[in-house]
Amino acid sequence: MINQLNFRQLGSGKDIIILHGLLGSLDNWISVAHKLASNYKITILDLPNHGKSYHSDLFSYKEMADVLNNFIEKKNILNPTIIGHSMGGKVALQYAELFPKSISQLVVVDVFNREYDTKRFAHIFKAISVISSSKFNSRKEANDLIKEIVVSEGERNFVLKNLKRNEDGFSWYPNVDLLNKSIFEISSKIHLTSKVDISTLFIKGQNSNYIMDEDIDGLPNLFSNFKVIEVPNSGHWVHAENPSAFISTIENFI
Repeated sequence: MINQLNFRQLGSGKDIIILHGLLGSLDNWISVAHKLASNYKITILDLPNHGKSYHSDLFSYKEMADVLNNFIEKKNILNPTIIGHSMGGKVALQYAELFPKSISQLVVVDVFNREYDTKRFAHIFKAISVISSSKFNSRKEANDLIKEIVVSEGERNFVLKNLKRNEDGFSWYPNVDLLNKSIFEISSKIHLTSKVDISTLFIKGQNSNYIMDEDIDGLPNLFSNFKVIEVPNSGHWVHAENPSAFISTIENFI
């Protein structure tokens, strides 16, 4: 089916939709989703060109927001809280811009609406390129290929999680060629035509540099109703590095 999104739903109650970041998938959020599902109905999904969702020929935040809106309408999800991490946070902002009456609350996790330096992703796509052009028989061998490129074991595991085994060896779940080619679009800011009136929570990882002090200072110009919470002992992957504090922050906000 055209524009089909892979998704999972857990729990019951108020609707929460969780959107992953660049090269992520719903699998990255299963643990958090299970914990939140004790009180809420959680939908986790693979965004276009990621995970097991469809691939396209163009990266577009507007397209992703439109596809998300079609999904929400088809699944009869009413006024959800949307949680978006990193790239998923920008998708959530684009959705809030286009469909402000269809969302009750917005949670933007460790990203700000500004243009980011594309160089911060260079080592990841270099590693993907090395893996794509090499012969190997296991994830361990793939891991060895990129050890010197991606020093962090956590980041390497994040990259390797996107590999799928097939008859010819391995291939990628995400549309890596398109994402690499579209890194400027991915790193761009969302054009907001007016202030966001939706109740918005920004969650910042204490050790992350994705949200800076000057970003926070400028929030009143862009958002009418917002708060910023810093989660201690966490970096960019706040939900994975300090899940208990992350989940309690979400629950307190909702």
